[in-house]
Amino acid sequence: MATTKIILSGPLFDGEAEEAAEAFLRELVPEVAEVGRDWIKLETLKMDRSHRGGTGRSAEGVRLTGAGTSYTISGGLRKGEYFWPWLEGTSRRNESTGFKGYKTFRRTRLRMRKQAGEYAERLLAGYLERMGGEAL
Repeated sequence: MATTKIILSGPLFDGEAEEAAEAFLRELVPEVAEVGRDWIKLETLKMDRSHRGGTGRSAEGVRLTGAGTSYTISGGLRKGEYFWPWLEGTSRRNESTGFKGYKTFRRTRLRMRKQAGEYAERLLAGYLERMGGEAL
């Protein structure tokens, strides 16, 4: 008769890797969300179909809400100043006016998908050792 004893130890088994992964996400997600919000606000400076210069009012309507690892970037409305659904091109009013919208949120989402991975990889390097891996 033979018996085998297996001892599992290290960050994957003592919970340290899971804690490091959660810390990584708590740092990554808010930073990426803030960058997305800032990109949208910068894009509002280009919203100038009248060639008179942007007022910056639509940037005031861009909101970042959330906590932990869940954030939302949204645009609202303020009567007489901005109406983000129309600016984005998603309201019924766009159908009647023919204005297709700036598609700022959609373009920013695509841009973030392309660039967030590179940023995440750089940030992850600092957490890999805690997770039991090696730096990239």
